[in-house]
Amino acid sequence: MSRNPCIGSDLVADVVADRVRAQPLTRPTNVVFGLKNDYDMHITYRVAWLGVEKAGSEVYDDHVMSFDQLRWYSDAVMENNPNGYINLDFQQQTGRFVWYFISFRTYINGFKHCRPLLFLDDTFLKGRFKGNLLAATAMDGNQGLFPVAFAIVDSENAANWEWFLRQLSEVVDHGRNLTFVSDRHIGLLQSMSKFFLLAHHAFCLIHLQMNLRDRMKYVNAKQKLGLMRKLRECAYVPTVTSFNLKIEVLKLCSPVVVGEFLKDLDPKHWANTHFGGRRYGEMSSNAAESFNNWIREARHLPIMQLVDAIRGQTMEQMLKRQVKGNKWVGQLCPKIEKKLEAEYKTSKPWIVKRFPCSHAVVSFQNSGRNIYDSIEPYYHVSEFKASYSESIHSIPTVEKPIATPIDYLIAPPVVKRSSGRPKRKRIPSRGEVVQRIRCGRCGKMGNHNMKTFKEPI
Repeated sequence: MSRNPCIGSDLVADVVADRVRAQPLTRPTNVVFGLKNDYDMHITYRVAWLGVEKAGSEVYDDHVMSFDQLRWYSDAVMENNPNGYINLDFQQQTGRFVWYFISFRTYINGFKHCRPLLFLDDTFLKGRFKGNLLAATAMDGNQGLFPVAFAIVDSENAANWEWFLRQLSEVVDHGRNLTFVSDRHIGLLQSMSKFFLLAHHAFCLIHLQMNLRDRMKYVNAKQKLGLMRKLRECAYVPTVTSFNLKIEVLKLCSPVVVGEFLKDLDPKHWANTHFGGRRYGEMSSNAAESFNNWIREARHLPIMQLVDAIRGQTMEQMLKRQVKGNKWVGQLCPKIEKKLEAEYKTSKPWIVKRFPCSHAVVSFQNSGRNIYDSIEPYYHVSEFKASYSESIHSIPTVEKPIATPIDYLIAPPVVKRSSGRPKRKRIPSRGEVVQRIRCGRCGKMGNHNMKTFKEPI
C-alpha cells in the first residue's frame, strides 16, 4: 500500500482535533481507517498515534480553562434551569478548585415520585486532572436510573463524602423514610448520621461478598464461592432464627477469617432480618454501578464539558421517558406489571392456609381486594409520569465569554498520585539516547556508571 510521505503528524493533529475534543478515547487505529475512507490518505499507525497525542495536547488547554468556566456555567444553569442547587468551592488563597456539586430542579422534584432509596457510589475521572465523581442515584417506577445529584472532588475520602452528604441533605426531603445503599467507605459510616439522622444505611451485598473473598488468600476458588454463597443466604433469610442458624454455619466454615470479617459488621446494615428500613428488594448498589457505566465516555472530558455532558444525557433520557410514559395505559409500570403477572401465574394452584404466606398474591385473589391498591404508589404509571413531568433545558453558549488566563479565578487542582504507587523509571525523551557501558572497575553493567548523550533523530 502506498503512503504519502507529506502527511505528517501535525496535519493529522489538525484534522482530528475536533474529533479528539468530542471523543477523548479516539484510537489511532480508527484515525488510520478514517483518513483512508474519508480523504484517501494513507498513514502509518505511528503518524496517527503522534497526531492524536498532539491533538490531545491542544485539548489540554480546554481542561485547564474548564475549571474557571464552571463559574459561567453555574450561572447559565441557574438562569435556564432555576431552583436547582449548585455549590462551587475553590481555595481563596491559591485559587485551586476544591469541590463542585450540582442537582437540577428536575432531579430534586422528580425524586419525590421515586422510591425513597438512594444508591451512593464514586467513579474515577480520566481527564488531565483526574479526580472522582460522587453520585446519588435513584430508580424510577419502571426500575430505570434516575440521577439525583453528583459532585466532582479531588479524591474519594472521608472529608469529601461528608461534604457530599451535607450538600445532598439540602436537596432531599428529610420527611421521607430514606434508605441509602452503598459500600462501607469510612466517610459514609462517619457522616451518614450527621446529616440524615433518621435514614437507614444498607451495605451492598456484592461488595461484602468481594470483601470476604479478598480475605481468603490461600483458599481455593470453590471454597471461596461456597463462603460467599453462605453469606448471601444469611442476608436473605426471612426470620431471626434462620439467620442465627445460617450465621453459625458460615462461622464454622472458617472461624478465624469469618469471625474477623463479622466482628465490626452489624447485621442491621446487611441482613434482611435485622434491617430497620425498606430496601425494596435492592440488595446491591448495581444502580450506582450502572450510572458509572452510563457516563463512562464523559469521564474523559474537561470538567465543565463533563458536567454538561451528563446534563445532556439526562435531558435526552427524560424526554424519551416522558414520551414513553404517555403511551402506557395500565395502572402499573410495564416491568412491575410483568412481575405481578408472573407471580399471579405461579400462585394459581395454591391454597391459602395461613397468613402471611410467602407469596401474598394468592391471598389477595381469595380476599377479593384490588391488588393494585396494595402496591407501592412509586410503581404506578401516574408516579412515573410525575417523575418526568419536568424537563432539563439546554445551556446556550452564545453568550459564553471568551476565556483568557488573565481573568482566571479558579485553577485546576494539584493532581494527586495514589499512595503506594511504585516510582516510575525515567524514560528517555525524544532525541535522547541512553547508553549503558560496562564498568571498568567491576566489569558489570549498571546504573552506577551511565553516560547520557544526545543524538539527533
